[in-house]
Amino acid sequence: MLLNHIAIVNASEEHAEKFYGQFLELEKSKEYTVSSELAEQLFSLSSEFKAVVYEKDGIRFEIFLYPDSVPESSDIRHAALFVDDLTAFLDRARRFEVEHIIGKTAEKTVHFIKDYSGNMIEVKQKP
Repeated sequence: MLLNHIAIVNASEEHAEKFYGQFLELEKSKEYTVSSELAEQLFSLSSEFKAVVYEKDGIRFEIFLYPDSVPESSDIRHAALFVDDLTAFLDRARRFEVEHIIGKTAEKTVHFIKDYSGNMIEVKQKP
């Protein structure tokens, strides 16, 4: 079994491009519209919306642009990425004004970032 993609809701195309295209340096590979009929059947949403796909090196995010649907602050769903250099990645996140959340216990430190619509992404040093 292989992961095909992760779908995430974003409030704006500009925020999606800045985070997934510019910050994560993924390539925009596709844009399409989910019809209102399909949106209703699959997601119980009453209107059509645009989707943009960003991908690179086997990572694929489908970004659903739906301004009225952003994550709640208590949402625990997230994606997780391995990065080549965690310190450099987190420095880059600061330059892009990406929110960085740190969780610490006696045994470990965990790093999360949030995209500009509040979606959580865990980042880990590649082994």
